[in-house]
Amino acid sequence: MARFPHYKSNAAKLGKLLAHAATDASVNKAFKQDPASFLREIGLPPETTELFNFKVVSENSSTKSVTLPYRLNAAKLANEDAEYLGGLSQLFPQRHLN
Repeated sequence: MARFPHYKSNAAKLGKLLAHAATDASVNKAFKQDPASFLREIGLPPETTELFNFKVVSENSSTKSVTLPYRLNAAKLANEDAEYLGGLSQLFPQRHLN
């Protein structure tokens, strides 16, 4: 799921881009080097491609990453909604004591 502002009409193009990058090593390498240019090519709005510094992270990457929702629900945060906060907590890597 995209965690940045995008037009719903671009969702299919985004899916095709991700699938192409996952199945073609040369596209994957180029996509990782400059994801914003690929996102511009499929029609993501300039305010998205210019506002964010995109980085492609794969499952086998040694880089730890956290993906937050594009928009947090301010009302649920203010009301300390346990279900909502619990869902957000699942987005963070678990830390284990040695």
